[in-house]
Amino acid sequence: MKYPSLFEYLKSPRGFGLTKSGKIFFVFLLAIILSAMGTGNNLLFLILACLLSFMIVSGIESEWNIRHLDVERAPPLEIYAKRPGTISYTVRNRKRNSSRLTLTDSGRIKLPRVTKGVPENVRTETTFMKRGRHRLGRVSISTTYPYGLFEKSISFDLDDEVLVFPEPIPCSLTASFGPSGESTGHEHESISHVRSYAPGDVLSSIAWKKQRLGLVSKVVQGGGGVGTLIVLLPGGEIEHKLGTATFLILDLYGKGLEFGISANAFFSGMGVSLSHKLKILEFLSLVQSIGEPEQREVKGCGHVIYL
Repeated sequence: MKYPSLFEYLKSPRGFGLTKSGKIFFVFLLAIILSAMGTGNNLLFLILACLLSFMIVSGIESEWNIRHLDVERAPPLEIYAKRPGTISYTVRNRKRNSSRLTLTDSGRIKLPRVTKGVPENVRTETTFMKRGRHRLGRVSISTTYPYGLFEKSISFDLDDEVLVFPEPIPCSLTASFGPSGESTGHEHESISHVRSYAPGDVLSSIAWKKQRLGLVSKVVQGGGGVGTLIVLLPGGEIEHKLGTATFLILDLYGKGLEFGISANAFFSGMGVSLSHKLKILEFLSLVQSIGEPEQREVKGCGHVIYL
């Protein structure tokens, strides 16, 4: 059993800071204290008491404003290195309404109002520079309610982890290439079927003569078979190789073509589903080195691309 440290016992349950207005207030309060102590004027002591009462009420109101808050963080299903991704947050107050909140994580998000029992959904964009697993830090919510003199905050230790995929590096997918860069001969393509147009499809793939079906794109397959296998070979710059493979996987998935990958002892099999794509991207995000692949070809595969 892990026992809290002395620092955790003594640590204040709330963060506290002065705003610009709060600093002016404290300067004025200090001036009143010095004047009252120096002159013994009862009116100054009365003003001092009012100011202290005002400060106490502000502290109580701000505490009620952030107490009973719950925060949930939802990392994106897909996020790529060096590209912005969206992280979502759900903020809820179980007991009462809250006003003038600021959520701080990778950025600062303002929440003007959170209604009692009603979840408030907000989001922010963040960018990770490296692929792999990243543990997200704690989330804090602060408020300057009610008078804007102090900023009080509460922290939430959320045990969230995000898997960052390699940065997609664009490349051409016009033909298959062998281990030495030579063409394998599977350059002839024929139309397999059509599907609904998706943003990003090249204009040349649109089947304009079938507009009665709605805007559709042609899906092609190589003349030597169906599916594309990407084989990762040792040598070269690993991050560039993984980025290129990521781009090819996304391109093939977007076009509805069957794809797979072989690297080291890993072979994904062939598929077209989202779960199949995510399994491959997870491997690419976590691999540390690339050696000789155990499987270089798949029977019936139309394209084999060596990287």
